[in-house]
This record gives sequence, structure tokens and C-alpha cells, in this order.
Amino acid sequence: MNKNKSNKNRIIKIVLPIIGALLAIIAFSIYNFFFKEEYEIPEGSAEFHYIDVGQGDATLILADEMSVLIDTGENDKTNTLINYLKDKKIETIDYFIITHFDSDHFGEAEEILDEFKIVNLIIPDQTKTSNMFNSFVGAINEKPEIFVSVIGDDDDIGGLLETDDVIDIDDENDRKIYVGKTDESNKNDKGDLELEFLGPVKDSYKASNDYSIFVMARWGKNKMLFTGDSEREGEKAVIEKYKNEASKLFDCDVFHAGHHGSDTSSCKDLLDYLTPKYFIISCGLDNKHGHPHEETVERFKNIVSENHIYRTDLQGDIVLTTDGEEITIKTEK
Repeated sequence: MNKNKSNKNRIIKIVLPIIGALLAIIAFSIYNFFFKEEYEIPEGSAEFHYIDVGQGDATLILADEMSVLIDTGENDKTNTLINYLKDKKIETIDYFIITHFDSDHFGEAEEILDEFKIVNLIIPDQTKTSNMFNSFVGAINEKPEIFVSVIGDDDDIGGLLETDDVIDIDDENDRKIYVGKTDESNKNDKGDLELEFLGPVKDSYKASNDYSIFVMARWGKNKMLFTGDSEREGEKAVIEKYKNEASKLFDCDVFHAGHHGSDTSSCKDLLDYLTPKYFIISCGLDNKHGHPHEETVERFKNIVSENHIYRTDLQGDIVLTTDGEEITIKTEK
């Protein structure tokens, strides 16, 4: 009897924690489904989330019940980006922009395709010789419902994807995308968030980074510029293309530093056309590349005060909110 009683107690000790854990999971699921509030941003505002994904780039834009994701960072076993998006109740990504095919910018892209509904995918006219790139192309080909657009002169990337090139950076009207709800009764209403694609502008570059997409995001009067990892050649090519309107075209309130603050990017030729109030640098803490480089930070300090330079390695996630007139910034740390 004592032996049976001992066995029964042992079973109870094992089973009870399991039952408790299951009940906790069920309760959490019920709470999330019925009670947890949706993530909301202030009415009439847009949010720019510069997400701390370590040594990489990932930016989430939320506006008018629409979402834009620019880059993903490295493939992350801890699902940093995916968990961040789910915490914001993201189910659909309306525009998924990959600036270029380096792993620290698109490493999590295939997982994003699996976890979220993607409506539009925008990529540069670039190919990479890597298993990650090939796997990503295969994943896209299995999702014909995604509308794929390529920034470049060709209608596909290496013939690997069947795409529709709807973004013509030679034409001012065709290089702009208006994101958000539109008022069908107002023919002039094109939505509130504007994405303007300005590069890359050449068919080929020596450096892989120079294939990076240039995109200016505008909400109201506020403009935020993203240049991926573009280096001097890529930056100067874009400046040369738009030199007659560069001062107006590249004027921005926030500049997301090229190539994580490397001294090969954010060159003086580009900065001469910018008058940002803030700089954002995405990089990993104590990264092996030494990003951001001191020379680049000094160039930024010649334009803004040091407390207007934000870094994900030091401040974690950086959330910028704009009502179209004023900008406020909150950091995780």
C-alpha cells in the first residue's frame, strides 16, 4: 500500500505542473483573443520603429492602419523581429521593402513570408550567389499572390522571378507610392503616407552595397530617408541623377545612416544636400565592424547636436512619432 501511495504521489507531482502550465497557456490565449487591446497609434500620426535587431537593419512604419517593413536584420533564432511585429498586432505587411540582399538586411525575410501576409514586395535589381538568396527566391515563387516590384531597368532579377516593375525612377509620378486609405469620392486623395523611390540608378555597381534601394518616406511635412548600405559610389550616382533638384528632393527631417554608420557611407557629398533634425544609426553593441565609425559620427555632429543622434546599440528600439508637423522620439533604454 505504501509503495502504491508513493507512486501515486509521484505521478501527481509530475502531472499537476503540466496541467497548471496547460491551463496558463489556455488562459493566456483566451485573454489575447478576447481582452488584449489592439496596438494603436495616435490618430492622424505615423510611427517609425527603428528596431534593435543587433548588427543589422529593420524598420517598421505604421500609418493609416497600414504597415511597411524595411529590411529584417539577420536570421535570428530568438525571433526578435517577428516577436516585435506580433507584439504590435501585425498580421499583414502591406509593403515589404528589402533594400539589398546582404544577410544583415534580409536574413529573416523568408521567415517573415511564412509568418505574415505580404501584399507587396519591393526589391532591388540584384542577385546574390548564396543559399539564403536562392531559398528566398524559391519561397517567393511559391507565393504568387505577392505583388513583386523591382527597382531597376530590368523586369526581373536574374530571370529568377516573374515580376511587374511598376516603379519607374525616371518618372516622378511613377516612382511614388501612396500608402493608406483613400477617399474614393476625392480624386486628389492618394493616401497619407508617401514612399518615393530614388535609387539605385545604375545597372551595375562594383560593390554589392551600392545596389541598395533609396526610399524617402513622407508623412505630412516630415520626411525620413533610408539608403540601405549604399556607399560613396551609390550615393554619388543618385546625387548626379537628381542634381538639378537634389536640394529639394533629399531634404529630410530624419536620416537613417547608411551602412550602420560606416565611414564608407553617408558621404559629405550626400550630407551637403541634407538638413535633418535627427540621425538614426542601426548597429549592434560592440560589433566587430566598429560601427558606427567615429569619422561618420563627427560628420553628423557638424549638422546636429549629439543628443539628436540616436543609436540602437546604445538605446535599443527607437520609436519616432510624427503628426505631420512635429516629431517625438522615445527609446527603449
